[in-house]
Amino acid sequence: MKVGDLVELSASGQKIVFLERAQNKTGIVVDMFDRGMYPIIIFWFGVGKISHRRPTLKLVKKTQKKQKTS
Repeated sequence: MKVGDLVELSASGQKIVFLERAQNKTGIVVDMFDRGMYPIIIFWFGVGKISHRRPTLKLVKKTQKKQKTS
């Protein structure tokens, strides 16, 4: 995970009551620190910034566009 990645809550993150406002939302990693209890800062669209631990997050899967066949 690096700054600029799109993320969403993992299964363990969805179980945390404090994070329920970020459920079913997409966020972007805006900062990361080497140390600290919550080293990853996420800007959640429609919510704002929240600090996280790595196990509470997962990367958003990239979708592939279907090619037109004629």
